[in-house]
Amino acid sequence: MPGEWPASTLRGMNGTLILLLLTGAVIALWLDALSARELAGRRSRELCEKADLQWLDQSVVLQRIWLTRVNGRLAFGRKYRFEVSFDGSDRHRASISMSGKRVINYALPHREPD
Repeated sequence: MPGEWPASTLRGMNGTLILLLLTGAVIALWLDALSARELAGRRSRELCEKADLQWLDQSVVLQRIWLTRVNGRLAFGRKYRFEVSFDGSDRHRASISMSGKRVINYALPHREPD
């Protein structure tokens, strides 16, 4: 019949389509991870400013990732760590946990009384 595709061509097209979909999904996940890391960096800087701490190295590092639900939809929960200083001569670890785009927990060091 005119207009029919051979079965081998259709199998090849299905493989190509699956490859394109997988590539698109990987790119989407990668862009989401970059966006989440950037947001975690902004939020950690804000926390440091409020706590009168210096945010060191201007970066956050992904420590843990898990699946969670946000408004009934699956999302990634992420925990990032970063370093802070009280006066520039010390280093302390801190962390921030996010569910989707929301901060759900954070841990900052406390100053020891003199």
